Amino acid sequence: MKNGSTILLIAATCMMLGIFTHFNMDKRNETIANANPSLVKETEKQNQKENKTAKESQKLSEFKVLDNKLRKAVEIIKKEHMEAGIIPAKLMIPKINVKANIERVGVLENGQMGVPSNIENTGWFEPGTKPGAQGNAVIDGHVDSKTGPAVFFDLKDLKPGDEILLSDQKGKTITFIVKKLKSYPNDKAPLKEIFGPASTRNLNLITCTGVFNHTKGTHEERLVVYTELKEKTAHSPKKQQNAKRPISPDHVSVEGTFVSWHAVRDKDIVGYRVYKGKKNKPFKHVASISAYERKTYTDQEAEKYSYYVTSITKQGMESKPSSIIHPEKQP
Repeated sequence: MKNGSTILLIAATCMMLGIFTHFNMDKRNETIANANPSLVKETEKQNQKENKTAKESQKLSEFKVLDNKLRKAVEIIKKEHMEAGIIPAKLMIPKINVKANIERVGVLENGQMGVPSNIENTGWFEPGTKPGAQGNAVIDGHVDSKTGPAVFFDLKDLKPGDEILLSDQKGKTITFIVKKLKSYPNDKAPLKEIFGPASTRNLNLITCTGVFNHTKGTHEERLVVYTELKEKTAHSPKKQQNAKRPISPDHVSVEGTFVSWHAVRDKDIVGYRVYKGKKNKPFKHVASISAYERKTYTDQEAEKYSYYVTSITKQGMESKPSSIIHPEKQP
């Protein structure tokens, strides 16, 4: 089988990174009284529900980062990306009884993807993505030979939901799930979709299909089986429930138009959320302040409202409300 590809693109994802500083300022002592407990609990309960269902990137996107720290984070991610995945040695497809060794192949002099030397082996495109890493890893295999069927002869019989297993020399095994099968004319295969960058961790299997063209010495079509890594759950529900909540901010006060508080001494804190409320009304989230910014929130009508502040970790955990600050004269 021959399949052309010279496209090698690497995609990187940016990570939010908190910067932790401590900012002290003089504050006037304010009278701290008890707000309506049911309203505070109602607000906190709703916040916890939203945090639990939101993705981590969505939780942390509200907090700013500094450019120099972001650049450093990108370099870390690039390194992690290069180290991710496995160097595959064995391929197993239980549905069609395939157990095959994996050779390493590259780009031939004519610009086409190399093929395994043995018709019962498969070939991993080594210049591309490692299986298990973010992007499109590619493995090819022969469909037949002059003597009969080859390793990928029954690849066309796979269906969405079937499993593809890869293991390295140490026995580490990862599983991919078939998403779809598509056939293309051998000179019109979408190389970017097969070999290019992706936000998911994919493995694409390629073989020949269709009528054999004796003049060109190859089949007229290419079959591509698109699969995606079967992700393991990072944290069980029980572990999430038992996760320790961060410490609440303290020394919350209102002075003129400024609501201020002390930073929490915890390297995992990425920022703070400010909540604002009034008599007999639920508190509302009105601001998100990054950990490296001044611990203040400006409100021209600050003396008319009550406030509390929570701290947020880079994992998205939110602390309990701080002590609630009330204005001396609330309408």
